[in-house]
Amino acid sequence: MSNAVLYWVFLGIAFVVPFVLGVGLMRKTNRLGFSFWVTTVLNIVLTLAAAFWWKSVTTDKFQMMFGMAFYGVSAVNVMVIEFFALFSIRKKMNS
Repeated sequence: MSNAVLYWVFLGIAFVVPFVLGVGLMRKTNRLGFSFWVTTVLNIVLTLAAAFWWKSVTTDKFQMMFGMAFYGVSAVNVMVIEFFALFSIRKKMNS
């Protein structure tokens, strides 16, 4: 696989794995704070690992910075979307 394909694969993994884990934890424990912080830590670890990998395989500075910025925006989006999904699950379970 090329580095461009791997970039998107790692981005997808960093998006899907924390989200699925967060929803699973929330359904099992019904603890919003616990679910959110566990998945946020996982999201940050996966994003940092992918960003360090991207930095090591990219030679063009513009491409590297653009990729890093996209990883950062994606990490924040995952946190926001996940929080609202977990909050929605909590609201439905408590109703």
